[in-house]
Amino acid sequence: MKHIFLILAIVSQIASAKVISATYEVSYGIFQAMGIADARFEIKEDQTYSIRIEARTTGIAKLLTNNRIETYESHGSLVDGVLIPQKYIKIRRTDSKKTTKIYTFDHVNKIVWRENIQSDEWDKVKNEFYASEDVLSLFFNFKNYMKVRKDRPFYVIGGNKKDGRIDINFPRDEALIQMQEKLDIKQGDFVKVVLNDRIFSSAQGELLINLDQEGLCEKAILEDVLLFGDIVGKRIR
Repeated sequence: MKHIFLILAIVSQIASAKVISATYEVSYGIFQAMGIADARFEIKEDQTYSIRIEARTTGIAKLLTNNRIETYESHGSLVDGVLIPQKYIKIRRTDSKKTTKIYTFDHVNKIVWRENIQSDEWDKVKNEFYASEDVLSLFFNFKNYMKVRKDRPFYVIGGNKKDGRIDINFPRDEALIQMQEKLDIKQGDFVKVVLNDRIFSSAQGELLINLDQEGLCEKAILEDVLLFGDIVGKRIR
């Protein structure tokens, strides 16, 4: 279940507003509700921003993961309508363990520094690759890319460990009809996100996403997961 929280983060993208919050539920086959994510986005008067998502397991998943909770944060500046991250934080904790990763962006020198904190251990190293966005700022900025609707890859901190690559595709014609049927929604925008990672033994981690008129994710499906079929993320408030 190690990637369920990335799914929660992705389906919890935030629309353009000064303060907005949303809650999402993730279900998995016969297990139904496996996780809840609370998302909050805020732009302050000094044009800095913060995004915070707390994702926690529920039900049987809570028992199997020792009450696992993950928190994702992105902090930075809003420049000409685009989020420029300065820091990306990931905290993972259970009833017995807590780990923290902090990524700091040096955009001038195209370097990202990574700090790993676990119990009394701490180290700071140069990340394997540089990216101008993290996974949360990307999905906020996504409304800017929607204008062109061109299939393309993005490289972000918080993506896969190798190079952070995430592919964004816009379905058309028959592929669009099939996605609408799969999501059981016909209104709004439809996007396919390929995470390029073997999430739950799916081949590439292919995620189908429906966005409402404000750019807020209403529903997402991770297809063809090992044994149980699809993982479904849906906004509940």
